[in-house]
Amino acid sequence: MTAASALPRHDRFDVDPEPVPFTVRASQRVHGGLAAGAALVAIGFAASASTSPAGILRWIVAAAFAVLAVVCARALTVGDMLVADDVGIRLRIGSEWVGTRWEDIEEVTVLQRRHPLDDGRIAVHLQDPGPVLGALPSSTRKTTDANRRLTGSSLAIPFGLTARPSNGEVVQALHMLADARCPVREQL
Repeated sequence: MTAASALPRHDRFDVDPEPVPFTVRASQRVHGGLAAGAALVAIGFAASASTSPAGILRWIVAAAFAVLAVVCARALTVGDMLVADDVGIRLRIGSEWVGTRWEDIEEVTVLQRRHPLDDGRIAVHLQDPGPVLGALPSSTRKTTDANRRLTGSSLAIPFGLTARPSNGEVVQALHMLADARCPVREQL
């Protein structure tokens, strides 16, 4: 029996602690504020539409703000957008989850936020994306194709203003979870 094992369990420390899963979640504050603000503006335009001679135009604007309020309110229910653990990475693209093991990933690139109103990005580059992307429904494939054209990777999610990572040190957290099975690089 060693001195460390004689200590009560809560007083011991682990030399190799278990890696903590890393998540990126939609920002509840931003989406909630946008939903409430858009709903109030929609109500204001709808109330003024009935008393104005240009009422039809105000009804159209009210409907547009109501749609924005619904989209932002739906974002409140999304939850996790990315989950990384010691097995691999799972991303939510639309309503579908796309997951892959660390061994099947060529590299993960992280574009850090450049200023407070900018979103960073986590992009997962697969060694062979064909089987993973081919199994997705067509609506999700359209999103991944747009992702590839915009970001260079089919599997990418933003973080920053609209989505919050569980750990501020994104590159280090992902690097610890990847554990030399794939490179995690910061994009400059």
